[in-house]
Amino acid sequence: MPDNNKASATITPIDTRLRGHIRWQYTEEKSRIHSLYELAKNKVWKTSEAPWETLVDKSLPPSRLQFEPLAGFAPFESLSASRKIACSWYRHALEISDILHGEQGALLVSSQLVSCMPDVEAKLFASSQVADEAQHVEFFSRYLLESIGTVYPPSDAVADLIKAMVNDARWDYKFIACQILIESLALARLQDIRRATLVPVLAYAIDFISADEARHVKFGTDVLRRHLATLSASELQARSSFVVENVVRLSSAMNIYTRVAEEFGWCTRALRMHLRQNRIRQPQPRHDLFRQLTLNMKSVGLLTPETRERLGKLAR
Repeated sequence: MPDNNKASATITPIDTRLRGHIRWQYTEEKSRIHSLYELAKNKVWKTSEAPWETLVDKSLPPSRLQFEPLAGFAPFESLSASRKIACSWYRHALEISDILHGEQGALLVSSQLVSCMPDVEAKLFASSQVADEAQHVEFFSRYLLESIGTVYPPSDAVADLIKAMVNDARWDYKFIACQILIESLALARLQDIRRATLVPVLAYAIDFISADEARHVKFGTDVLRRHLATLSASELQARSSFVVENVVRLSSAMNIYTRVAEEFGWCTRALRMHLRQNRIRQPQPRHDLFRQLTLNMKSVGLLTPETRERLGKLAR
């Protein structure tokens, strides 16, 4: 007999209002967005062609030791070799699960953007992004189910952002969240995982996924630069602050490591302190993350003086 409570816990209802456009004008003049659309069609890759036979060797950790964020944490170091590997795989599974949920959020929002985009060229590219995001969801879900055997629920910060994106009726906030916030953070995080991973199939897919995400950011840049130039200073700051506030929530979220600490009976406060010290010793990943976001915000005109200062403090 099915557990209805458990089933409902894995489903979140959405109720979004969307104001879109049907454009009856078609132009022969082609912009950079059309070039990106053509590139998207030529760069299609297939999840089924990834080297799944190299999927995983669970006797090895998922990442190189120098990239293990728990290394040096006394409770982690006290574990047996096999328990350390199990812990690393659990942390990895939580992290990839959050990435998977983020990709589904991007899939849902990009499908909404097909209706929202102001012209046909933009709608065509948005449709190609829907296909890209579907491929990403397909890959990460298969990767988790075949390597770990399960997909973990999203962390609170990720779930809240996805629900807010999908339910927001304002197309430009939806667009900013998807194309600037999520894609910028995803690009930086995927490159961190690519440098660290010992799993060949994951490295293979990340190379294709990163190229897709970079193309999405370029599309977002072209559309948003024109739109944001029409806004008042206060309207622009509101959208800029929206990005920063969500970055703060995501970057300060401890949901993954709280779950690791609970699973292994560790003190969450002590683990938080270890991770903070680890960021001080190895600041480059955090700097790379905020550098990517700062560059993308600057390119569309979202990097106000107030926001530049706040992001600079967060990157330290």
